[in-house]
Amino acid sequence: MSNWEHGLCDCTSDIRVCCISYLWPQLQIMQQRATVDGRQCEITDCIFTALCFPCVACLTRSQIREKHGIEGSSVMDCLTVCYCTLCTIHQQTMQLQAKGEKPSGLFMV
Repeated sequence: MSNWEHGLCDCTSDIRVCCISYLWPQLQIMQQRATVDGRQCEITDCIFTALCFPCVACLTRSQIREKHGIEGSSVMDCLTVCYCTLCTIHQQTMQLQAKGEKPSGLFMV
């Protein structure tokens, strides 16, 4: 098992990702969800995220963690999302980027 590539409070490591994550967290989660599944963002991502953002954010964190073999649990994922939502979104984006994925869609080049 491994650890996250970036710390939870490492928000200033990439100021562009930081700003996008803080200004449009729902869009980031939608893109992350699609990236983890290896597909383009779809209308269903938008609907699920709009209707139940906390649940989708917890599920997405768990999927990223499992995909990359990161230690943790679903309970810790949910607690992290609930108490550090924006830092969590930033960390997840940085993790996906570190693994060569494009989690921010049209926001990232």
